[in-house]
Amino acid sequence: MPTKEELQAGFLLGDWEVFPETGIIRRGDVEVSPEPQTWRVLIALAERDGGLVTRDDLVDEVWDGRAVSDDPINRAIREVRKCFGDSAKESTYVQTLHKRGYRLLQPVQLPQGSDPEETSAAVMPGASRNKWLAVVTLIIVGLLATVFVGMGPQTAAVKSIAILPFANLSGEERDEYLVSGFKEELVVMLASIEEMTVKPVRGDLGPIETSEIAKDLGVESVLEGTLRREGDELRISFRISRGEKGVTHSGEVSGSVNELFATQERLANKVRNELLGRSSQILITSRPTDSRAYDSYMRGMYALQHRGDAQNLEYAVELFESAIRLDRDFGPSYLGLATAYALMPDYRRSATERQPGEWNELAKETVDEGVKRDPVIETAAGSIYGFVYHKQKDWQKSEAAHLRAVNGRIVDSNAFNWYSRMLASVGRMDDALDMALRAVEIDPSSGVINSRIAIMYTWLENSAKAHEYFQRANDLGAGGTTHILAYAFLLARDGQMERAQSLAVAGVQMAGVTTDWIGPVFDAFDDPEKAPTALAAIQRAASDNQLAPQINLTVRTLLNDIDGAMQVADLLIAEGEAFEMDLLFIPQLKALRQHPGFMPLLDKLNVTRYWAGKNCVWDTDKLLCP
Repeated sequence: MPTKEELQAGFLLGDWEVFPETGIIRRGDVEVSPEPQTWRVLIALAERDGGLVTRDDLVDEVWDGRAVSDDPINRAIREVRKCFGDSAKESTYVQTLHKRGYRLLQPVQLPQGSDPEETSAAVMPGASRNKWLAVVTLIIVGLLATVFVGMGPQTAAVKSIAILPFANLSGEERDEYLVSGFKEELVVMLASIEEMTVKPVRGDLGPIETSEIAKDLGVESVLEGTLRREGDELRISFRISRGEKGVTHSGEVSGSVNELFATQERLANKVRNELLGRSSQILITSRPTDSRAYDSYMRGMYALQHRGDAQNLEYAVELFESAIRLDRDFGPSYLGLATAYALMPDYRRSATERQPGEWNELAKETVDEGVKRDPVIETAAGSIYGFVYHKQKDWQKSEAAHLRAVNGRIVDSNAFNWYSRMLASVGRMDDALDMALRAVEIDPSSGVINSRIAIMYTWLENSAKAHEYFQRANDLGAGGTTHILAYAFLLARDGQMERAQSLAVAGVQMAGVTTDWIGPVFDAFDDPEKAPTALAAIQRAASDNQLAPQINLTVRTLLNDIDGAMQVADLLIAEGEAFEMDLLFIPQLKALRQHPGFMPLLDKLNVTRYWAGKNCVWDTDKLLCP
């Protein structure tokens, strides 16, 4: 295998000439100048000359052993592929070996019998002539580009764009909130461009070509960004790829961590100017007046996005409250704080100092104050109002608020996800699935949304699609008790009882409660005569507050304890939501819907009033809506 020193002198890879010393990769008149990090990844691959390079190898050799997420590694592999016009789907240069690493498909060819000073000429006959031809060509192309941009229309050439997560080139965990914040604020700012559709991607899509990403998301272009921090100085780069044409715009801005918003504003202006071909100023929707407030807000958003981690939700609340104290008129801080308040009962059911209804009122009061101080956030606030009204079972107001949010200028997947939950809670299962599918069109990398779709397909008894989306969600890191138990439910329904039981144990253990009831319940599924023993185990667990209501409801119904299941369902009458109400409408709980107390329960939950307002009719065991 070639040594690093031999590779530095230059080599051939397929029909490309690679010159690490000068930083150029060339084929004919086409030259590419990769970033330093891309070079290091390429050299690591070339040293193995077709052998396996694991992700750990790349971390050791490219990032000096520092802990990094998958995002920068995936981006670096994507950059190497772009240098050679390669594709992840039809790889001819870099192959991904699933869960193992990467390798080169083309052999590395060193120049024969040449020393480093002769390498350039030996590798590339006619290099000097081609270089001057390339220079002349670039000058002509540059002049033509200038003419065409000057003559172009004064409207956005790009009508839709996906914003990928920015890469943290510093590799420092402390800077992740900055990386996330620059991307999220760019989404908001670009959405102010008239007729522009912006689709933010939340998670990592892996080493997929931007042309494939654009096709999957239904957009014309894709924006990638990087952030590098050196002391207090930040350097943010971006690149916009359009369809299969490759990179069409790129640029860079720099600034201090003490002037975050100003740096973001420069970035947004530069991106917009590249898209529009003119220097008009972007509309800044909300402007913070205190740099410390903005830093606290960005940290809060990062904690909120990672709310599944221990105490991150509480930390987000502290940061948003601090941001508001420092800047009373910056609306996004109120949105973040209200979201954290609204989610608190779902994430901290057993350890909160307030009742669910109190959290809901607090969220609503917070967003009311935010809209009053910064009216620009009113449309985005629709999701929070919709979520709170959902918990209060005011379905008409909830739907109206959700519709404002999903029809806003910024297309946010979470708005569709929350609207999907509301529709399922009132029995509109098909519409709920449609809304979740709209969410995944915007953000296919979200484990939460893919899990939501898998659960909806499970309730609608489409096992093939349910398994497909559970697998997608699992690959994207989806977890949590609800996800795991829904998957166990699907497996049990499909007859995979042993696997379902094992998964149920894992899901319940994750919640930190007893698993003693699981064995007796699965025994009863196999032998109905054991149902009394299983119900006794369920009762003990519920009495000790060791059993989630949705499990209690489902198991009792499946074991034909319909009166007991109805008593659990009555918990929904209390303020808040004891469990997601879509369970009331799944096929396996049909016996519960035949209980004489079921329709009176829906009356108390305001569901029947909502149906009447939508001209929906309950026909035997199915909701029919015009």
